[in-house]
Amino acid sequence: MAIPDTDPVPDPDWEPYSAYPGGPMGVLVSHGFTGSPASVRHLAESLAAAGCNVECPRLTGHGTDWRELARARAEDWLADLERPLARLKARSRMVFVAGLSMGGTLALRLAQTDPEIRGVALINHALVFENPLVPVAFLLKHVVRSTPAIASDLLDPAVREPSCPRTPTAGVAELARLAKAARAALPATTQPLLIFKSRQDHVLSARNATLTLAEAGATDKELVWLDQSCHVATMDYDKNLIAERCLAFFTRLAQERP
Repeated sequence: MAIPDTDPVPDPDWEPYSAYPGGPMGVLVSHGFTGSPASVRHLAESLAAAGCNVECPRLTGHGTDWRELARARAEDWLADLERPLARLKARSRMVFVAGLSMGGTLALRLAQTDPEIRGVALINHALVFENPLVPVAFLLKHVVRSTPAIASDLLDPAVREPSCPRTPTAGVAELARLAKAARAALPATTQPLLIFKSRQDHVLSARNATLTLAEAGATDKELVWLDQSCHVATMDYDKNLIAERCLAFFTRLAQERP
């Protein structure tokens, strides 16, 4: 009898997180492709502990069966963020977005279409890909349905990233489509940007960060290099630094707002 290739949602690592301590700032935090809310839970909880209203949803297709993720589209993931963002807007004076990996790409795309978003924090986000097969994933998905999981690119040996058991090729195609749109809109992206990039990221190259810094239309933008983390920096040794810098960034922008 075959064992189902599933990862059931009752696992708390996959559960969405939200907190409303009642502060003026609302922050939407997104996990990445094949990842889980647990990968950004420390950032979300740190911001909530500092008084921020926080939403951290689980993206469509994640935490169930990788075949569900293969059916998800970029528009589904954006909708997954738009709903909690609306809740944050209703209960906060100003809103910010932050994301890890594809979560950063989604956060960037939201900001490009929503001027109410005051600032964006990107952590090892995805815009360009070194793997030459990624741009043709929309064709490969008909031949190769999935590949081994991509997860736990971490320096800390004591940490494991909860993730999907397989990487669906169709999902990679959607990520590539999302990243292409986000990059094309960079010159028109005017919100302040705080960009974090791990020097030892084995998933996405440093070009993602340097290109964003160079091409974004924002005048308020900063690149912070992370020396003690790999790709999943929000679970790695730099997780406290990321949380502290995000809070300081959002607080500064809130104070500067007329």
